[in-house]
Amino acid sequence: MGLRIGIDCDGVLRDFIPDLIDGIKTTHPEHADKILVPESWDWEQWLPFWTEAETEKYVFEDNYLDFFGPVANPIKSSHEDWTMIRRWAEDNGHKLILVSAQRPHCEDPTTEWLQRWGFMFDEMYYTKHKWSIDVDVLIDDSPEKLEQFADRSVNHGKAICFKQTWNKECHTKYMSIDRLSDITTRLFG
Repeated sequence: MGLRIGIDCDGVLRDFIPDLIDGIKTTHPEHADKILVPESWDWEQWLPFWTEAETEKYVFEDNYLDFFGPVANPIKSSHEDWTMIRRWAEDNGHKLILVSAQRPHCEDPTTEWLQRWGFMFDEMYYTKHKWSIDVDVLIDDSPEKLEQFADRSVNHGKAICFKQTWNKECHTKYMSIDRLSDITTRLFG
């Protein structure tokens, strides 16, 4: 019996943070040298020139199609690994399931983005409550979502951290991977 493998989008498939940083450098060059290394999901810690509300407006109102639509960039290694992951899943009876927390107006652009880059899933769920989706593992980059999943998963699933600069505290707390293809060896030794 295969596994149901939940995979997040932003920070696992889509290269959201670098795209955001490049966007700010392009549209607001006066802030280019003030952007810090993202070490948390708290905008104000690494974009100290804007309030949370200003960053939210920039990302989710003014420029959301640039960051969530078809022109957004994939994480290079995830895009490179996808065909192999898909084949591995099919060969082993696993299901690949998108489990992504998108704001309602970003869901359709995200679906278009996934199609454009060839990230085809057996099932897709857009929800903030990732723990409520029936998956055996969840690959995510959000410390909060990993913790919620580890604590509340409806089928006692395993949280897997996709390593990023903003989730260092999770690298040793959960099984962690550097790239998607790592799951083919990490899940089954």
